[in-house]
Amino acid sequence: MYDYWLIGLDCDDSLPADTILMSRELSGQLKLESGCRLPLYMGRSFIEVQIKTLAELPCSCMLVSASVCRQLYIQLGRKYCIRWDEEGLHLGPVVGIMADSIQDKERPFASQSYFFRQCLSEGTKLGMLCFAFRAAAVQFRQGCIEGYSYQKGKWERGVFPIPDVVYPREAGYSPYKKRVRERLISLGCSFLNPPYLDKWQSHQSLSKNHALQSYLPATRLVNNFQSIDSMLNYYQVVYIKPVAGARGNSIIRVAKRRHAYVYQYQRNGRTIRRTATSLKELQESLGHVMGKRKYIVQERIRLLKSKNSIIDVRVLVQKDGRGQWQITGKACRIGQSGAITSNLASGGKARQLNQVLLTHFDAGQSKRIMDEINDLALLVAKTIEQEHGLMGEMGIDIGIDQAGKLWFIEINLRPARQLFTLIGDHNKRLVSVQRPMLYSQYLAGFRQRKERVV
Repeated sequence: MYDYWLIGLDCDDSLPADTILMSRELSGQLKLESGCRLPLYMGRSFIEVQIKTLAELPCSCMLVSASVCRQLYIQLGRKYCIRWDEEGLHLGPVVGIMADSIQDKERPFASQSYFFRQCLSEGTKLGMLCFAFRAAAVQFRQGCIEGYSYQKGKWERGVFPIPDVVYPREAGYSPYKKRVRERLISLGCSFLNPPYLDKWQSHQSLSKNHALQSYLPATRLVNNFQSIDSMLNYYQVVYIKPVAGARGNSIIRVAKRRHAYVYQYQRNGRTIRRTATSLKELQESLGHVMGKRKYIVQERIRLLKSKNSIIDVRVLVQKDGRGQWQITGKACRIGQSGAITSNLASGGKARQLNQVLLTHFDAGQSKRIMDEINDLALLVAKTIEQEHGLMGEMGIDIGIDQAGKLWFIEINLRPARQLFTLIGDHNKRLVSVQRPMLYSQYLAGFRQRKERVV
C-alpha cells in the first residue's frame, strides 16, 4: 500500500477555468467532497480549484480545465501520482535535475546526458514529471523553469513548474548557483544533496565519530610548506590534495629522501616526476601546480597494488524510497601503472571487488573485508548526514592496505555510474538510477510503506 494514487490526467475544454473533475471513488479515497475549493499543486506552483465529481468517471482518471493545464504547466496524456495533505492536493511529484548544459541538441548535458535520460525515464514510470535544467534557466518572476525533457527518442525544450525536489548534478559551485539554490529553497524546494563538501570538512566531521577515527589517515590543513615538511619528517611519504579537487586532479605525492624531495603528479594523463634539493625549491616547483587553492596533506597509506597499480574501492551509497541508506554497489578501481591515483578519469580500470580481493586474501578474509566495507560506508554516510543535513547519495572511496585494514579516502557528492557499466553489472547500474528518483518521491511527500520494485 502507498499513501498516494497513480492516475491518468487529461484535459476537458468544457470544464470551467478553475475546475477539476474526478470520480466519486477517487474523491472518497482522498476524503474530498464535491464542490470544495482547495489549492492544486504541480511542484511548487499552485492555483485554487474547485473539485467536482462524476460517478461514471473511472477511478484512475482525472480531468482538468485548459486553464489549469496552462497555469500549472501540466503535460497531458500520461500518468501522475496524486496525494492530499493539509497544504492541498498535489500532482507529481515534480523533480528537476540541475546541471551544466552545452550547445548540443543531441547531448545537451554533455557526458551526463545518457544518465539523465535514464533518470527521466524511471521518474516517468513512477508518475513523476521530470526534467533537466541549468541554474540560469530558472524564471523566478514567472514561477517556471525552461528545461529539457526526453521524449520519443530526442531531447525536447519546454517550460516546467518550480519542482518539489532538485537533484543537483552541476559541476563546481559559484555565488550565482548558491543564490539560485537559496531562492528555490525559499519557494519550498527540497534538494537531494548539499551543494558542496570538501575534503577538510569531511575529515573534520568524521573525526568527531570515535568509531571512525581508526579509519582516517593522519590529515592536516596546509598552512605553509613547513607543515608539509613536518608530516614528511614523521611519515617519509605524504599526499598533498586540493581541498576542493575532484577526479584526482592536482594530487601530489612527495617522498623525503636524505638530501632531496621526490615529488610526482599527473598532468594531461601523463605522470610528472621531479626532484627538489630543498624545501624552498619544492615550494617554488609546486607553486604552479598548487596555485592559490587550499590543500590538505595526508600520510601515505600502503594500499593494495596490482603489479605497479594502486587499488581502491568505490562504494555507491544511496537513500531508497523509504529514506533509508542502502549500499547500491561497489567495485575496485585500479590505476594506471605507476600513477598515484586510481581514478577512471586518469586512465584507471574497474574490476569486480570480490575477484580482486581473492587475489590478495583467502576467502574468509575477503568476506570479512567486504562486510566491513559495507559497514564503514554506511557509517560514513550517516555521520556526514548528521553533520551537514539531509543527503540522498554519495560515492565513498575506501582504501585497503596490504594487511587488509580499511582506510577512508574521500567522499564524492556527484558520483558517476560508469563503474557499474565497466564491470558489466547492469542491474546495479539501473538501481543506481532508480534510487535518486525514489528518494525524490519520498522527499516530496509521496511516501511508500515498503520498497517499490520498478
